[in-house]
Amino acid sequence: MRTMSRFLALVVAISSFGLPVISQTQTKPDATRILNNMFSVYARAASYQDEGILVTTTDTPTGGLIEKMPFKTFFKRPGLFRFEWTDFTITKLGRTYRIWSNGTDAFTYWEPDRYEKEESLGLAVAGATGVSSTTVNTVSDLLLPDELGPSALKRLTRVSLLGEDVFEGVHCYRIKATEDGESIELWIGKNDLLLRKLRRERKQGDELRIREEIRKKIQVDQAIAENVFNYKPPIALTPREDTDVEGLDRLPNPGPAVWTEFRSEDGRFSILMPEKPVSSASTMDTPQGRIEQHMFIASQSPLMCMVAYSDFPKQAMIDKDVDGFFEGVRDQFIRQVGGKLASQSSLSLDGYPGREVKVHMYGGELRLRMFLIGDRFYLLTLTKFAPFIESDVQTVNKFFGSFKLTTLPKPIAALVTRQK
Repeated sequence: MRTMSRFLALVVAISSFGLPVISQTQTKPDATRILNNMFSVYARAASYQDEGILVTTTDTPTGGLIEKMPFKTFFKRPGLFRFEWTDFTITKLGRTYRIWSNGTDAFTYWEPDRYEKEESLGLAVAGATGVSSTTVNTVSDLLLPDELGPSALKRLTRVSLLGEDVFEGVHCYRIKATEDGESIELWIGKNDLLLRKLRRERKQGDELRIREEIRKKIQVDQAIAENVFNYKPPIALTPREDTDVEGLDRLPNPGPAVWTEFRSEDGRFSILMPEKPVSSASTMDTPQGRIEQHMFIASQSPLMCMVAYSDFPKQAMIDKDVDGFFEGVRDQFIRQVGGKLASQSSLSLDGYPGREVKVHMYGGELRLRMFLIGDRFYLLTLTKFAPFIESDVQTVNKFFGSFKLTTLPKPIAALVTRQK
C-alpha cells in the first residue's frame, strides 16, 4: 500500500507574531481569520521543528484500545525537511521510519532494512501518508504548500470558534470544524498562532475512534544543525530491482485504453487491464513474520487500476476475525486518500469471502474489492481522480468483473468453519 499511496499523491514569520495578534485585539476573534493567520505564519516560517505524539483511542462495545505513536518534524527553508515517527505495533521496542530532503535529493529509511532514494520530497511524503496516519502531512503541507499541495485544513467547513482554552500551559483558541463530514477540533496558540493539537473523531456503527495529534517543543525561526537533513542510515541504498521503472513513466501520460487480458502465473489470476500494467513488489514486517506484496498498476487518465496480492504466514491466518481484517484494510485506504466511506457490501469469489467498498475522496472516487483466498489476500482498486459519471459504470464492471482465479488453493478448515 505504500507504493499505492505514492500514486495517490497525486514563508521569516509575519514581521513578528505580534502583528496578527494585535489586529485581533481590535476586533472580535473570528475562526476563519484565525485559521488564515495560522496558514500565513507557517507559509512564511524560515525554519520549524517540533516533537509530538499521536494518541489513537478506539472504543467498542466489547473493549477498547489505546495506541501511541511519537514523531518529530524538522524544516528549514527553502527545501530542507525531515520527519520521523516510531511504530510500536510490530515490536515493543518500536521501529522508526524517516523521510528527509537535503535540499537536492529526498530519501526514506524504514528500519531495519529499507533505504531508498525518492524521486521527490512530494513522493516521499505521499509514501508516508498512510503509514504515519497522516501526521506527516499536517505541518509539512502548511510549510510547503507549493511543493506538497494545499493543506486539508484549508478545506474545513462549518468552522466556528468554541472559545479559549489552556493546553500544555499555552493559551489557545479552540476551533471546531467539519473535515469531510466528520468532526475536528484545533487548538491554536493565541500569541504565536501555531497548531498545538488536532482532535479527530469518527464513529462507525458501535465503534468510536478518537485521534489526538499533539505537538510540543515547537520552535520557529531557530537554528537547526545541517546534519539533521543529511541523515546517513546504517545500511546501503536498497536496489529497486523489483520495479518496472520504465513503466512508471507511462502512468502520468497514458495512451488510449486498450483493454487486454493480463495473467500472472505466480499470482494465479487473470484480469482485463486498460494497458500493460507496471509491476512492483514490497515487503512489510508483522509480528507473525514478513509479508511480501506484489502489485500490478495500469493507468488511463483519469483512471488508475491496481491488482495486488499477498501471502500470509501460516500463523497469521485471520479466520478468527475476517470481518475485522477487511475493515482494517478499508480504513487504511480511507485514511490514505482522506476520503469518506460511501458504501460497502459483502461478496464472494469461488466460495471465498470478499468485500466491495466505495469511498468518496476529494475530487474523485475510489472503489475496491478484496478477497481472502486461503492464506492469500487479493486487493483490486479502481481510482478516478475526477467525479464518476454514468459511462464509468461500464469500466468498473469490465475491470472488476473480469477478475478470475486461474488456480484455486486447497481449502483451509479453520477459514471454512468461520464462514459457515
